[in-house]
Amino acid sequence: MAYLVLTHPGGQTAVAFEAMAADLQARGWTPGPQAYALSVFVRDRAAPLVAMLGDWRGPVGAVVGDIFDRAAAEAGEASRFDLSILGELANSDPQAIAGVLAAHAFGDYVAVIRQRSGGGAVVFADPLGGRPAFSWTREGVTIIGDEPPEGMAAPANVAVDWPALADLMADPRRMGAAPPLTGLTWIPPGVCRFGPALENSQIVWTPAAAARKSSRRRDEAGLRRAVDGALRAYLLGRQRVLCEISGGLDSAIVATSLKAVDRPADAALNFYRGQAEADERVYARAAAERAATPLRCVERPLLTLTQEGLLAGAGSFRPNFEILDTDYDDLVLQAIAESQADIVFTGHGGDVVFYQLAAADLAGDLLRGVPCEGSRIARLVEVALRTRRSVWSLAAQALRGRPSRAIAELMTAPVILAPQRPEGTWHPWVAGLNGLPPAKRAQIRGLALTQGVFAHTRRGAAARLCHPLLSQPVVEACLATPAPILSQGEGERSFARRVFADRLPEIIVARRSKGDISTFMGRTLARNVPLLRDFLLDGRLVAQGVLERADLEAVLSPEVLIFRNAYAEILTATVLEAFARYWEGRAASDGAARGTVSATLSAESAA
Repeated sequence: MAYLVLTHPGGQTAVAFEAMAADLQARGWTPGPQAYALSVFVRDRAAPLVAMLGDWRGPVGAVVGDIFDRAAAEAGEASRFDLSILGELANSDPQAIAGVLAAHAFGDYVAVIRQRSGGGAVVFADPLGGRPAFSWTREGVTIIGDEPPEGMAAPANVAVDWPALADLMADPRRMGAAPPLTGLTWIPPGVCRFGPALENSQIVWTPAAAARKSSRRRDEAGLRRAVDGALRAYLLGRQRVLCEISGGLDSAIVATSLKAVDRPADAALNFYRGQAEADERVYARAAAERAATPLRCVERPLLTLTQEGLLAGAGSFRPNFEILDTDYDDLVLQAIAESQADIVFTGHGGDVVFYQLAAADLAGDLLRGVPCEGSRIARLVEVALRTRRSVWSLAAQALRGRPSRAIAELMTAPVILAPQRPEGTWHPWVAGLNGLPPAKRAQIRGLALTQGVFAHTRRGAAARLCHPLLSQPVVEACLATPAPILSQGEGERSFARRVFADRLPEIIVARRSKGDISTFMGRTLARNVPLLRDFLLDGRLVAQGVLERADLEAVLSPEVLIFRNAYAEILTATVLEAFARYWEGRAASDGAARGTVSATLSAESAA
């Protein structure tokens, strides 16, 4: 899963470059294809593919990850993208490659090119963020990767940005954007960065631009081809397939579509809890039967948090909510080992792309004349019934551009711990949405929140984690479909239900409820109160004034947690506390190691 790309401009920096490469190999990183002044390293059982870019003069860059042909996927077929057609462009105009890839390819990839003139790097991250990319410079060497390595190539002079971390505590939506660290460069999805220290950027793809290509008609066959084409592409070269089936619509679409493309999963996994609302086995079994896939159902006990577990998983460039559930990793790893799977499919992202979002915003789209099916008045009445609000209330919200204060208070949990939410754009994708209908803006905001599914996990290191509903062909097909068509009537995701109805069991097509683990999470927090008090009350967030100790003390008791819904804030604080402790500890050890690195490089240079 992990990758690193090292490149340098030449001259004396070659000494550091070679020393870092040797150090990475000694630490277990596997060298990939090489070019002059550019090296690629990968790690883990599910290490990404690496392909070189260049022409008759030799390679000048690399593409790390899976990259597929867009036209083939839209035709419902599958083939890898032919990178050889970009060889001349990689030498003459490397920045232009980003536009070609965004328009004609898709996948989870990062492209890195070393410019022949000047030796600077050009980096492009795939439009949906499936292969996260961060960059730093050390001893004149530019390093791009998705995880912080140890040793000579480790990021130096990186520190916690406390104001930015406080903003994350106040507004967790920012988790998928720039990390709260100084000394690090983030390459946003769909953006090409270049120049000294990658300080220049060019926006190549945004969901808003894709949404503005909206069609006034529904394209049921197009959505089926996009899903099937994405699945066929991700299956290329795979031997054994594991599929997560939650019991919901989205994972059922993925599982049954695997059968439709003649490659049913070899095994499927479902998790359930002891509470009735968190037990979806009856739906999961129906989906697995239609998908011709053997299903294993596993009951999840309440989580037991430990400081060691929280800190062990905190070594990421972004705060990682995956550290809260190490049991999940363990159980999926067990299933991967038993099934010998090299790819795991999920239904993540379906609630966004198929539109299970702000139903009230659909009224704004309808009142603005966005295409719908049937009577516009009838569709408005259906939204009113779904939201249990009057048409007049929905119309007033559409005119204001936001819900009334009373409605907003009903829709959001009260803030108990977090500081005041900061102003400004919380993710690059939510900028420039002017002119788009309200529901389409809500869909793009939801898409920005999906970036957490690409976080580092132990299961992702063992097998390829694949979220086909967040592939570019599927996302663009749904962004181009008017929201009142995606979600109409009194049920959400109605368009997807209709498109895939012939594949799905009727019990899932007709289902309108959704699994709920809030009781499970509440009991988990209550069980872990002693650990949370020890971890948070005298932690770094309190010391830096991000949280007030008295506020934490007031809610961190089992009795209070029953009546006060501070679950999300406590979980966010726990993740941020682990993140801050990891990076502060790393900064301290980096300072001690920096002299050793410099001495090593000086000795090698003298030799």
